Amino acid sequence: MIPGWKFKRELKRLKVQANAIPLALYEPFLQRRYDQTRSQRIKCTNGNLPASDTLAIFLIYQPDGVAKSVFDTCNHLIASGYSPIIVSNTPLSNVDRVTLQSIAHIIIERPNFGYDFGGYRDGLWLVSELALNPQQIIFINDSVWFPTLSTSTLLKEFSATSVDYFGAQVFINSGPGNKKQAMFGSYCFAVNAPLLSNSAFVNFWDNYKLSSNKEMTLRRGERAFSYQMMKSTKNSFGIYSLERFNSVVDSLKHDGLQEALEDMIALDPHLESRRLQLLAAKKSLSWVDQTKNLIKEGAKTKNYIGSAPIISIREMGFPMIKKNNERLYKLARQRIILAVEEGRLDGLNPVVLAEMRAQL
Repeated sequence: MIPGWKFKRELKRLKVQANAIPLALYEPFLQRRYDQTRSQRIKCTNGNLPASDTLAIFLIYQPDGVAKSVFDTCNHLIASGYSPIIVSNTPLSNVDRVTLQSIAHIIIERPNFGYDFGGYRDGLWLVSELALNPQQIIFINDSVWFPTLSTSTLLKEFSATSVDYFGAQVFINSGPGNKKQAMFGSYCFAVNAPLLSNSAFVNFWDNYKLSSNKEMTLRRGERAFSYQMMKSTKNSFGIYSLERFNSVVDSLKHDGLQEALEDMIALDPHLESRRLQLLAAKKSLSWVDQTKNLIKEGAKTKNYIGSAPIISIREMGFPMIKKNNERLYKLARQRIILAVEEGRLDGLNPVVLAEMRAQL
C-alpha cells in the first residue's frame, strides 16, 4: 500500500502539472503587460549602503513579516563584502522596510509573479536601470536559513573564486538520452564578469518566460539557466557536491558511522529496512562498508542535506538548512533539533534554531 504522505505528494504534483496547462496560454500576455508597466508595478526604496563591485540579489517572501534570520542573512552578506539588493515578492510593512533600508543598497517590492526567477529577473533589470557594473552577483533566496553556522566560509569561497559560474550545491540530473547534466541549486549561486555580459546570460533573462507554476519555474528557471550557463562556460564550480559528501562519509570511523546511521532519514522502505538491519548487526569490516554504501545510496536517492542532515552540517560544514515542507526536510529539521538538544550539534545559529522550533 502506498503511504498516505506519498499519495498526497503525488496528488499535489499532478495538480501542479495540470495547473500549468491554462497558465501556458495566458501568462505570456500577463508578462507582456507586466513588463510594459513594470516601473509602476514595483516599489523601489533606496537603502543606506552604497553599491559595491559585488552585489547580492536577495529574494525574500515573508508575507507574515520579515523574520529575524533574514536580517542575519543580510548582515552576513555585508560582512562578506556584498551589497544587498533585496527583492521582496510581497509588500513589506513600514517597520520592516525601514529596518531593511539600513542593510541594503536598494529594496524592491513586487508582485509574486514568477517566484524566485521572476524576482531575480527584476533585480537584474534594476541593476541595469541603475547602470551598475558589478564584477560578481550572488543570487540567493530565503528558501534556506543562512548562515546556520558562524564558521561558514561559503561567501569567502565565493568572493575568492575566479570561475565564471558557481553555486553552493551542485546536482547531477538525467538529461536527454539519459545523459548526466550538472545543475546548481537556484537558492544560492553566483555569476562573475565577464559571464554577466555574455550573450548567453543576457539573452536568457531577456527571453525568460515567467510562470507562477512551480514546476514550470524549476524547468525554465533553475534547470534551463544552469544548463545554458554551463554550456556557455567551461569555467564553473559547485562547492558542495555529492563527491564532497561521499568523501566525508569515507572518513567516518565506527562511532561516527553508527551515529550517521541513527540520524539517516530514509523514506524508501528498502533503504529503511537495510538501515534497521545494520543498526542491529554486529560491527565488522563488512558492516563498515555496508553502512558507508547505504548512507551514500541514501544521499544519491535524496538530497544529502535531507537524508543525512547532521553529518552534512557538522562534518561537511554545509551552512544552510532547507525550509521546504516536503516530508524529507521536515524530518531532517526534527533530527537537527534533536541533535542540538542532545549536545551533538554545537554552534548552530540560535535564531535559526528558534525559527525551526516555531515552524515545527
